[in-house]
Amino acid sequence: MLNSYVMHRHTGPALGIMVWGGIGYHSRTPLDLIAAIFQQDNARPHVARIVQRIFVNHQIELLPWPARSPDLSPIETMWSMIAQRLTQNTPPATTPDQLWKRVEDA
Repeated sequence: MLNSYVMHRHTGPALGIMVWGGIGYHSRTPLDLIAAIFQQDNARPHVARIVQRIFVNHQIELLPWPARSPDLSPIETMWSMIAQRLTQNTPPATTPDQLWKRVEDA
């Protein structure tokens, strides 16, 4: 979370942090807080020239993703479960550090 690696953006009223995690049959990885490194699943909207130009122009690093690899959809269930647990907390987190602590505790 070095300031030189953080790109602040406003996408709505909710506080957010970017994390990476993996799931497997009867296992999961710990969640890791990440900076501006993106992963996408090579869907046509993601690999359009205009989108690729944005990544290059803004020097956004992409994690490699092999062609015809499985979709990311199984991870969406985990994100949904974490979001549910985080919304049960009151009062809501007001800083990224508070939010990260709650993600770790979930």
